[in-house]
Amino acid sequence: MNALVELIERGGWVMPVIITLSVLLYARCFRLLLSLGRIRRALRAAATPAARHRLQTEAHDSFRRQRAAIGPMIAAAPLLGLLGTVSGMEKTFENLSIAGEKSMEGLAGGISEVLVATQSGLTVAIPAMLLVYLAHREVQSQVQAVNRLDRAAGRRGGAA
Repeated sequence: MNALVELIERGGWVMPVIITLSVLLYARCFRLLLSLGRIRRALRAAATPAARHRLQTEAHDSFRRQRAAIGPMIAAAPLLGLLGTVSGMEKTFENLSIAGEKSMEGLAGGISEVLVATQSGLTVAIPAMLLVYLAHREVQSQVQAVNRLDRAAGRRGGAA
């Protein structure tokens, strides 16, 4: 808990916003992955082509709905980091402009805030992008599985 408080203090006012965004973002990402996993299990058990196509449509809809919410959150995380960067640079220049005071401590504090905010924004966004990519691959895999099953059913139906 102390590490989190220290991170918030070092990153400036934007850190609580980035942390809140990350909680919301990863809750959405994991909910998407869990729903796709549930659909995959149901797809394996589906006996009819109609049931498989209904599940395939459900997977597409779930992915589309979640991605519509997740995409802007992923885009916002580095932008919030950039906002923290601007805030930290502003603080740094403010410390440098104080008449007669050239404080290395003030300079280092501002630069530290810049780096922590930028790193935090990127740290939130990059893994979430990978999770969305994994979800997309899962949806594509389910489409291919349904198509394979349909072709196999067509061959069996044509041979009979």
